Amino acid sequence: MSQTAVQHAETIRFGSAKFEMGATAGTLVDVGAIRNGAFEYTFDKIEVKSDNAGVIKEGVINERAALGGDLMEINATNLGSFYTGVLTAGTSAGAPVLVTNEDVTLTGTTEAALAHKNGAGTEVASISVKDQSNTTTYVRDCDYVVNVASNGNTELTRAYPAAIVTAQTDISAENVDSSFNDASSDFATILAPGDHIYVTGFTAPADNGTFTVVSATDAKIVVSETITTEGAAASITIVRGGITSGQVVHANYTYTPSTGKTLKGGGLTQFTARVCRFTNTNAAGKTFVITVYNSTPDGGITINFPADDAEDPAVCPIKMVGTCDTTLAAGGQLFEVVDSQDTA
Repeated sequence: MSQTAVQHAETIRFGSAKFEMGATAGTLVDVGAIRNGAFEYTFDKIEVKSDNAGVIKEGVINERAALGGDLMEINATNLGSFYTGVLTAGTSAGAPVLVTNEDVTLTGTTEAALAHKNGAGTEVASISVKDQSNTTTYVRDCDYVVNVASNGNTELTRAYPAAIVTAQTDISAENVDSSFNDASSDFATILAPGDHIYVTGFTAPADNGTFTVVSATDAKIVVSETITTEGAAASITIVRGGITSGQVVHANYTYTPSTGKTLKGGGLTQFTARVCRFTNTNAAGKTFVITVYNSTPDGGITINFPADDAEDPAVCPIKMVGTCDTTLAAGGQLFEVVDSQDTA
């Protein structure tokens, strides 16, 4: 016979957890497959006793919180990050490889990863971006920006198109000096020589499209392209940046692949603390998240290799033990649990 009923069914936890680790809570990286993941919180209890009134104070010292498990993906990058400050992870670099005319579609301001990346996870070299005809070379930080993702991919993003003129009718296009003019605008505060602008709204097709800035004054933008007509103004919009949303560009760059990874140790003695996190997600998509701050490894590295005919792979136990981070507010210096599964 049941002695009670389930009080909070949503807090009966099923399933494992994703194990993440990084320098800060905002830069965590998934360390991959694990077994026997576990969280623990420990302390030494202290009591202050009187001779005649019993215990007058109880408290804790030496608080610790730990996350750990058996790593099934044993690689130099993960181990080097766990043991930051004591061990050093790296790559064995191969020969540089040149890539030309790689098609990349830039839509909105969404990142688009290049097809190849450096083995070291750094930005690829000698990036050049052109239109598909290879006649216009786009300008970094004007037409596009470059980012390196946490997985080491170099990404291109269409630069946010800063508005220079929006839906105006008093802009003129002059073919005498290949310029756009507006007495009421202040072009010089936004544009610099070499920038690209994208112009729409002129009735003459030659006055619309991508142009390269030669100079920009308060009231005039001189461009290097030839304006063959003086188009009548309709509703003119000019933005900084020559790549339109959804445009396919050609990316040229050089990447250096790795021929392998390295992990080196010996002679370094000071750990750099890491942040570790477990995230359990239930069938409804709700999460149970445990974050441990200021953690370092509890021991060294042990890898036991099984027999050749064994079904299980080698594993590497890891336990990251956190101590209080005094830069955080008291009461939350050691760990945090955020439970969106408990909706009661």
